[in-house]
Amino acid sequence: MSTLGWIALTLGSALLGVHYGSAPVWAAWGQLAAGVVLVVAGVWAVLRGRQHLTPVLTSLQGLPADERIVLFLRSFKDDDGFSQVAALRWFRLLFTSMLPTPAHLRTEEDQVGRAFAPFGRMVALGNPDDGQLPRLGAERHYAKDITWWDEVLAALDRSALVVLATGAGRGLTKEVEELVARNDPTGLVLLVSRDRQQYTKFRESLGGKFPNGLPDYPPKRLRHRLLRGRYVRAAIWFDSDWTPHWEMLDGRFPLIGLARRTQKALPRALRKVYQRAGVPARITPTMRRPWAVKLSVPLIAAFWLGPLVWSVFAVGALGGRSRTPAGGFPPSLATPSQDLPAAGHNTVLDLLLTGWPLWLWAAVVAAFAYRTWRGGPYAVTVARLQGVAFPVFLLALVVSLALSPQGWLMVLPLAGLAFVMAHQGLYWLFSLGLVLLVLGVVGMPVATTLLIRRDVREWIDSRL
Repeated sequence: MSTLGWIALTLGSALLGVHYGSAPVWAAWGQLAAGVVLVVAGVWAVLRGRQHLTPVLTSLQGLPADERIVLFLRSFKDDDGFSQVAALRWFRLLFTSMLPTPAHLRTEEDQVGRAFAPFGRMVALGNPDDGQLPRLGAERHYAKDITWWDEVLAALDRSALVVLATGAGRGLTKEVEELVARNDPTGLVLLVSRDRQQYTKFRESLGGKFPNGLPDYPPKRLRHRLLRGRYVRAAIWFDSDWTPHWEMLDGRFPLIGLARRTQKALPRALRKVYQRAGVPARITPTMRRPWAVKLSVPLIAAFWLGPLVWSVFAVGALGGRSRTPAGGFPPSLATPSQDLPAAGHNTVLDLLLTGWPLWLWAAVVAAFAYRTWRGGPYAVTVARLQGVAFPVFLLALVVSLALSPQGWLMVLPLAGLAFVMAHQGLYWLFSLGLVLLVLGVVGMPVATTLLIRRDVREWIDSRL
């Protein structure tokens, strides 16, 4: 389901990104509708597939003794909020040009778990009403009514960090009383989620149980309104004497990093908590770069840089041959001997000096290939779309040229160039162009097929 979901996402994004100005209105609307359906269906399939792949813990008491864990406590009423993903909110899709990346398919709870990953694996008790599939985020154990408190106590005894979401009402009273009784404030972080009203109810009902109380919800500033997170809005950490510190979670730019705002903002806001615990703010993924990525990046580079490489070789070869009339052109077309050095002087060097837009393009391609090599979610998503859109665009172009009388006139310059290369014996140049053309036509779809493999998705996922 996950693989089929990414195929649907890629095809749907390609349909939404390709526009034909001469197409009928009904065709344009049909293309738009098909793209939206594929994107929505792809998001649903990827999320449901990940739910099937999420393990369910048999017990919190039986976890490996040498494994560090983070215990996530919350009211079950908050599960829907912590399950939000950016890809299912239409205005965020609008800002991302309908190109969902793995980051857009991360739930709020996923991001919390990744932010606190340096402390250990995040675990939690599951809501019995979840059904047959667990929610995405912390690994869950579904305890019975008579054993759930024993499971919580066992997890508290060995947790490196406790993360408690400030839910409404008194549903967390027992957990809060136990945390205060253990008197370990440096190992506790409160997450303020949803809105001011929910936090106010939590503070009024349970704030008095904390030795130094809890801070008020600060007035909203314009920055907080524009850069706030989706569901988790703030975090509270404590000194050793239970003095609370309020940290708003917001981004640095309005439309940048929307998909991972919670994951990025938590380590930045809780820097002192990480430093105090002696853990890094970010862990290095242990997964090695898959072979599919190593093969797809050269294919992508060959597609975009192939014409540039061929042009350099062509200018050098044709420029060198034009120096001597005996090389093949009729004497009437040859340059007089006294002008030969000027005509063929440093042809490739001249191209390097005057063709700076080409080298700027090469730099852009190199940066794009590097980001794909490093597993950048946007770069990989764009690479997938290119592999789908280019063959479709090429096929449409060939068909339109074949059906148009003017299209055949465009073949004449290419035929003339091939004749010149054959006349001068530059068969190797013609072969090079043919190889680069095949790499461009075949290589991009192959690269897309490689980049939707499960091991590649998991590798990219581990780097977010």
